[in-house]
Amino acid sequence: MAELAKITDDTLGAVQIWGFHGECNVWDVAAALEEIAAGLKGDGHTIHVMSGTHGCCVGRVGAVATREQRFAEEDRALAQPMTADNKTIVVAVRDFNTNKLPAPDSDYVSAAMSKLNKDIRTIVAETPGTPTFLLAYCCSAGTK
Repeated sequence: MAELAKITDDTLGAVQIWGFHGECNVWDVAAALEEIAAGLKGDGHTIHVMSGTHGCCVGRVGAVATREQRFAEEDRALAQPMTADNKTIVVAVRDFNTNKLPAPDSDYVSAAMSKLNKDIRTIVAETPGTPTFLLAYCCSAGTK
C-alpha cells in the first residue's frame, strides 16, 4: 500500500515535491492529487505528475504511464483536483524515465535522479507560478 509523503520542506512560495513510500497505482495517484490540491489556494496551479522509474524495481515503470499504456483521459478523470478555495488545478503527466538509463557502474538510481532533477528544473524555469510535483512511481519518497 502506498503512503503519500511530502519530500520538500514547507516553505511559502517554494516548489512542492511529493512522492510515495511503497508501490503505487493510478488510484493512489488520483487520491494523492486530491490531497495535494486540498492544500493549495488560488488560481494558476499545475501539478506535474512525474511518471517513471528510479531503475531498481523490476517491471515498475511508473504508476500512470508506460511505453505501452499512457495515462488516458479515463484515468485522468479519476482525479478532478480542486484547491481549498475551489479553483481548478491543471494536471500535467510527464514521462521522465520509462526504462533503465545508461549509467556508469549500473548506477541507475543516480542516473534517474539526475534526469529527474534536470527535468524538474526545466519545468520550473518554463512554468509560470509555483509548480507542484508528484513523483508517481514506487518508493519515490524512499522506503520506510
